[in-house]
Amino acid sequence: MYSSILLKSLTATFALVVLSLNHPLQASELCTPVQDPSDFQLYTGKTIREVRFIRNDVFDLEQPNTYWFHRFANRTHIITTEATLQEDVLFKTGDALDADSLAETERLLRTRRYLRKVEVRVTHQCPDQQVIVTISSWDNWSLLPKVSASREGGESRSTFGLAEDNLFGTGNQINLDYEHDSERTSYLLNFRSPNMFGSHWGLNTRYADKSDGESYLIAVEKPFYRLSAPWSFALTLDQDSQDINEYLLGDEANEFQKQKRFFDVQGGIKVAAADLWVQRIFMGATHNEVQFEETADTLFGKPDKRDLSQFWLAWQYLQSDYRQMFNIYQFNRVEDINLGWQADVKLAYLAPMLGADDKGWQVTASAHKATELSADHYLLTSASASQLEQADISQTLVKTHLMLIHKFDPQHSLVGQLTYQYGHDLFRDERLSLGGDTGLRAFPLYYQTGERLALATMEYRYYSNLSIAQIFDVGYATFADMGRTWGDNPDLPGSSGVQTLYGVGAGIRLLSSHSSRGTMIHIDLTKAFGGDDDLSGVEWRILAKQSF
Repeated sequence: MYSSILLKSLTATFALVVLSLNHPLQASELCTPVQDPSDFQLYTGKTIREVRFIRNDVFDLEQPNTYWFHRFANRTHIITTEATLQEDVLFKTGDALDADSLAETERLLRTRRYLRKVEVRVTHQCPDQQVIVTISSWDNWSLLPKVSASREGGESRSTFGLAEDNLFGTGNQINLDYEHDSERTSYLLNFRSPNMFGSHWGLNTRYADKSDGESYLIAVEKPFYRLSAPWSFALTLDQDSQDINEYLLGDEANEFQKQKRFFDVQGGIKVAAADLWVQRIFMGATHNEVQFEETADTLFGKPDKRDLSQFWLAWQYLQSDYRQMFNIYQFNRVEDINLGWQADVKLAYLAPMLGADDKGWQVTASAHKATELSADHYLLTSASASQLEQADISQTLVKTHLMLIHKFDPQHSLVGQLTYQYGHDLFRDERLSLGGDTGLRAFPLYYQTGERLALATMEYRYYSNLSIAQIFDVGYATFADMGRTWGDNPDLPGSSGVQTLYGVGAGIRLLSSHSSRGTMIHIDLTKAFGGDDDLSGVEWRILAKQSF
């Protein structure tokens, strides 16, 4: 009897084993969902059993405001491949879970413009101290046409182009442009790969065939893509020409062509590190030659040519204290804001053997810090300074910026900004300016130029829940600006900022919420106080920016 029972038990056990071999249990059947998938610290040290990917298309067709063009866009869009996402993942199956690696992966993926939203989560807990990590991504629309035509002052200009920021779902970018005006015709081809074959090497190439010359760029880079990365390398070769306009009270007063020849090679190593900070040393050599040519619209001459080729050594300190925030620079999307210190110092020797005009020195330094004063108050500060000494040149440039944000609630905030910049003996083509998207929004672009600049702005922002057909998220702003520049340009009479300018306005912000470029259109109704009589009325101004 007992032998019969034992035989049946062995038979049943064998049958279960055979069944399990033919129908193995999935991880989801053995693992249970976790309570807090975003708290990585709870699972530190556990083994990653599986990395899953959930890839979402551009538009959510379950939304009530869904139309035919949303379905058409999803059908014609190639969603980012799993292999492309995997190339940016800083951990793998079998690793012990490290909270920093998961957080850095999420931030790295969020920098890819072809992705609108990314979430890295520990979704399941399994036997034997194992977990499942799930990476969810939402694509952006990445095929962007470009068409523009204008006619001003008897001259016409037209531009046609096509850009793809996620070629075949690989994350690579390519764009083709054709531009024609009364003086030149140009064709441009640009290709960029931010992470080639998961190696964290990036490639950026550009070639432009212009009727007045060629322009090209070749850049290869292995950046410090994560805090613990041991080294970096970059090589850049850039030759370009562009027309530079000088303005007088917002009107074009002079033009010349700027020709740049630039070559830079550099390497960096990590020299000290802890859990939340790192110090790095960089060394490099740079050939930097700039020449200028007159055009048909050159009325007040052109700047002198210069060559600032140099050997240089730099030190960097980076403290990692990232927070996921909303409504800082943009709205309705996650922003990774570093509350840690970021600082660097660079010492350069201007070397005639590289082509420099004369021996000399250049010292630059910068620092950035974001501070959470309280749950609803944030202070973002930055400062930089540069001193150039070469033959007859003694150039100084100091920049400071403060941004104070008070959030009344998730949809309302008050933002104040202060900017002061001091320059001495600045190059003519690099002078400071105010007007348009550089500040003083009620005034035209480059309305004032000089060697010193002061600007104060106050802005009330409302981040609405309104979405226009899932194409644009809508925000509103009212603002007041005050600022001026100092310092004459002796080559352009009357260019000095002679008075403090004021401007007020209100407008709409349209964020291209599902586009890989993430452009924000500012439509403002403004009123200027000061300046010439032509600005005495109320005017509409439209700008395209990357921030609120």
